[in-house]
Amino acid sequence: MKKQFILFILCLFTLRSIAGDGKKREVDSLLTKAMEFGSHGKLLPYIENSIKALNLANAAGYDEGKAKSSSYVAEGLVAAGLFKEGLKQLNGIESTDYYKNDIFTQSEVLRLRGRAYSELKLNQQALRAFRLQQELIKKLTGEKRIKSYQFNYEFLSVLFLRMGQLDSMQKYTELQLKNLKVFQEKDAAMRYQIVYENLGRLYVERGDFEKAQQYLDKSLELMKKYKIPVVMNTYGILGLLEKKRGNFKKAAAFYEESLARKRAAGSRIGMKNSYKELADFYRTTGLDKSKAEKYEMAFSRLNDSLENENRQVIDQVLSQILKLKDEESDIKVSRSVTMTIAALVLLLIAIVFFVWRYNRSRKILDEREEALLHTETINKELTEQIGESKFTNLIELAKSNNPEFLILFTELYPEFIQGLKSLDPNLRSTELEFCAMAFLNFSTKNIAEYTFVTIRAVQVRKNRLRKKFDIPSDADFNSWMREVAGTPTMPLQSET
Repeated sequence: MKKQFILFILCLFTLRSIAGDGKKREVDSLLTKAMEFGSHGKLLPYIENSIKALNLANAAGYDEGKAKSSSYVAEGLVAAGLFKEGLKQLNGIESTDYYKNDIFTQSEVLRLRGRAYSELKLNQQALRAFRLQQELIKKLTGEKRIKSYQFNYEFLSVLFLRMGQLDSMQKYTELQLKNLKVFQEKDAAMRYQIVYENLGRLYVERGDFEKAQQYLDKSLELMKKYKIPVVMNTYGILGLLEKKRGNFKKAAAFYEESLARKRAAGSRIGMKNSYKELADFYRTTGLDKSKAEKYEMAFSRLNDSLENENRQVIDQVLSQILKLKDEESDIKVSRSVTMTIAALVLLLIAIVFFVWRYNRSRKILDEREEALLHTETINKELTEQIGESKFTNLIELAKSNNPEFLILFTELYPEFIQGLKSLDPNLRSTELEFCAMAFLNFSTKNIAEYTFVTIRAVQVRKNRLRKKFDIPSDADFNSWMREVAGTPTMPLQSET
């Protein structure tokens, strides 16, 4: 009887292993299907298949599948313009063992962070993410290294264009072209087309219309030769080129074509930009005032509803998740004796855990309530010193990661800034801003949330500053910052 029982247990675990392998193959198949949808510009099916893969990977405990699926979901959300949601999704990847051991996945997470930061106009954070990615790409080999460099250079060139740094844009665009030379044109047609498009934009900005035309013609030639499915920007750049040449009717035709292609691709942000572009064009050139008004109105409507459209995409994604959950609940799995015992043990552990957590939460809550009373008193004194409106404005600037935060802070607390600079005259503005948030007693979690980085990244920066200022390990970081200016403790935000 004992041998039969052991054999039964071994068979059970074998069956579970086979089922697990089947789920892993299904996850990989879903990700392949998602990639196919993505290559054809079908964003929602791409996200839906990625979410389905993520759910299956979680159910199967498939660590590699979790990391890859989360990366695909994040990519889709960023592509849909849901940048903050995409950033949140990336945090889940970093908790997997696969991420910790795979350089390429770490590189991709930084690429997606950089892209999201760039779209949120957080240029310095984006630049930092892309620079960190370059260090990781050096450790890659083969095609992964080449493709990773290509995307990195591509996003950097766009970022530098937005920042008005044309020399840097040219450098990274030419690096893209050099990097592509290992491929046949037909194997990297879309990447070549994007590079030619960006070089066309660069030379339009520099006023070299002949070179701009050459590169834009190459872009159009590749589009037609290889039937590249999603192309939106070349026509807009051609419109800008003809506008600068004074050929307004040709410019109008190119701008209209650019809008039509963005509509076909379903690019909401692209359409919004085209509406604004066309409205400005028709108004400034005086070519057609009625069209200027038409596109101005279209821009206004789309701009107002963009947030609502984002919510609709999220609702569709959430609907897909709920649907998948319902499908999973309909599948009935046989329960063995060992699974029942495991469930009971887990239930007992859960009860013990929740009792412990309740007692701990109650204690923390009592401590926070006591700290809150003290905080309110201190905040009242502080607002009386510098004025309630300035104080409120300072906190709001910090929470929105606004560059003007450091300017106002320096005005209100010059002694603190002077105290830090006396310790290290070469402090960067980003370090001063970080120290200022600590001075205002923002928690690690708050700083991570407001600056769009991970809690781990904030902790690393604190450790670096502790070394730089020789702050004792047992000293409270925020309290030490306030003591720099001889200022008493002012807990504006409760530390968590």
